[in-house]
Amino acid sequence: MSLVLLAHACSHLQNASAARLGLTSLPSTSQLFNLLLCLQRSGYVSSVTIGGPTPPPPSSLSPILSASHFDPNRPSNPRPLITQENVASRRLWVGLKYFRNEPVLRKMHVVSKPTRRVWMPVHKLEELSRGDKKGYVKGLRAVGESMYVTTDRGIMELRECVARKLGGMILCRVNSI
Repeated sequence: MSLVLLAHACSHLQNASAARLGLTSLPSTSQLFNLLLCLQRSGYVSSVTIGGPTPPPPSSLSPILSASHFDPNRPSNPRPLITQENVASRRLWVGLKYFRNEPVLRKMHVVSKPTRRVWMPVHKLEELSRGDKKGYVKGLRAVGESMYVTTDRGIMELRECVARKLGGMILCRVNSI
C-alpha cells in the first residue's frame, strides 16, 4: 500500500466525518478496500461499496458485511465489471457513522510514514495493546481506540494480530473519542 495514499485517506475520512458527511469517496485500491472493511468490522464506518465516479444507489449501501456480499460470482452482485477502460474511474464509496449526532470516527492518522515504516514483532504489539509505549508509537490507552497492522495474512486490528501471534507494519491509529 502506498503510505502517501493512506495518509490522504486518513485525513480525508477524518475531515469528512468532522464535516458531518454521510457518504464520501476514496480512490479504489485493494489495500485501501481491505482497510475500510476492517474499519467497518470495528464499527467506525457503516458501509463500503466499490463504484464509479457517481455515488451508488442507496440500496447498494448495505451495512451487512459478509463474504458472499463481495463474491464476484454471485449473480445479484451490485458491483459493475471492472475493465481496462474504467479502472481509473473506480472509487470506494464509504458511508460514515454517527452516534448521538457526533462522528464515530473522530481521529485517524498514519503511524508508518513513507520515510519511517514501523515494523513490530508480536511481543512488541502485545505491549502496545496493553498501553505501553514502544519507540515513538504510543500504546492503546483510550476507550474505542484501534490500530491497524498489515501482515502477511492481510490487514488486521492490533488485538487480532496479538491473538493470532502475527507481527507486521503498523498502518494507522483510529480514535472514536
